[in-house]
Amino acid sequence: MLVELYRQHIDEKITRFQRILEATGYQTIVIGSGEIKMQFQDDMAYSFKANCYFREWAPLATRAGCYLKLNADTSKPTLFLLTVEDIWHTEPESLPAGFDQAFEIIEYASIDEIKTHLTDTATAFINEVNTLEVAPGDWNNQAVLNQIDYQRRGKTAYEHDCVRQANRLAVPAHRAAQKAFMAGASEVQIAAAYLAACDCRESEMPYGIIAGVNEHAAVLHHHNLFKQPQTPRSFLIDAGVEVNGYASDITRTYAYDSGSDFAAMIQLLDQKQLELCAEGGIDKSPLDIHVLSQHKIAEVLIDFDVLNMSAEEAVTNDITGCFYPHGLGHHLGSNVHDKGAQLANAQGDIIPPSEKYPKLRSGSPMVANQIHTVEPGLYFIPAYLDKLKTGDYARLINWTRVDEFLPYGGIRIEDNIIVHADNTLENLTREAFAAIN
Repeated sequence: MLVELYRQHIDEKITRFQRILEATGYQTIVIGSGEIKMQFQDDMAYSFKANCYFREWAPLATRAGCYLKLNADTSKPTLFLLTVEDIWHTEPESLPAGFDQAFEIIEYASIDEIKTHLTDTATAFINEVNTLEVAPGDWNNQAVLNQIDYQRRGKTAYEHDCVRQANRLAVPAHRAAQKAFMAGASEVQIAAAYLAACDCRESEMPYGIIAGVNEHAAVLHHHNLFKQPQTPRSFLIDAGVEVNGYASDITRTYAYDSGSDFAAMIQLLDQKQLELCAEGGIDKSPLDIHVLSQHKIAEVLIDFDVLNMSAEEAVTNDITGCFYPHGLGHHLGSNVHDKGAQLANAQGDIIPPSEKYPKLRSGSPMVANQIHTVEPGLYFIPAYLDKLKTGDYARLINWTRVDEFLPYGGIRIEDNIIVHADNTLENLTREAFAAIN
């Protein structure tokens, strides 16, 4: 089944890229997987991951020095694989069974051996390093990148299935992390439990595991995990899995005491998150849904007697933003934060950012077959709370309740959603959790 979806995916990509060649005037696009980077003054390499533009064609995330070539008049891309005799390292990653039929495959031993084959026509070259030594204007040409990023917004059925599988593999690992937290494990031990449950190396993660116990749940990107166990109160985990170069991105929050007010707050935010998931759809504005999410966070804070004001007043005066300082979500694919989210068109025009929320990752209206994350959060962050205490609305905040919730850090709940072409919504994450409950 996956092999057939992959074949359809490659056919669709060929059609899209031939349009890109026509629009940009190039005859050939060459995409490199990237190059190994060595540590400074050392003979040790950093962990390698092929760039997103290459991984969308060939799921060879750990194979450096490879190139994908597509001509305007060719229906079958050529895949150049660097293959050298090497007794020091394990054999390089190979394509999954059946995937090799999508390409003409040429193995090579040095860049000089194939350079003329890759630049024999007007070539747009995409790679981190200009290994082919093409003219600077042809290396990562912005007009070409805009065209590629714009078409990437709508995913193929193969891409959907990869992210669907990535959710199914991540969810049991989330449960293992939850179990480790409830057993009193340290953050490092919790992350180890996650990796063991999804049978992955840390270098294979689509992004660094965020595992915040207690106050650390208020650190939005808490990667510096603690080795010392703490008396457990709360736990936030943000972690995914990668399948064929495509990521899942899932967050859950847990209370150690299921009868606490913090546990009840998690439950209410979970309900609000599902309501926000249901708001997605073709042509819907991510900005409008983000504004709605601000109101829903305000409602939670009011319900738990943290704010003594209306939800409208809390949002208008950006009180809510001090408890919820990030955007509602982002595009998801071979990038965790997938490209094209701010493009108005394939020519690269950018949708003007919101004056009030200028840092939102998603600005362009939703399109058919996109994959989005939906991740509202509510945090008790000392730096923001200190500003509120000296602000004009300090008297409308119940500081006794704030102090009660401060040791729990915060809450984030994140699902991965497909907006299908018939405008139905598929919640990949909830379905994956339901399958193991």
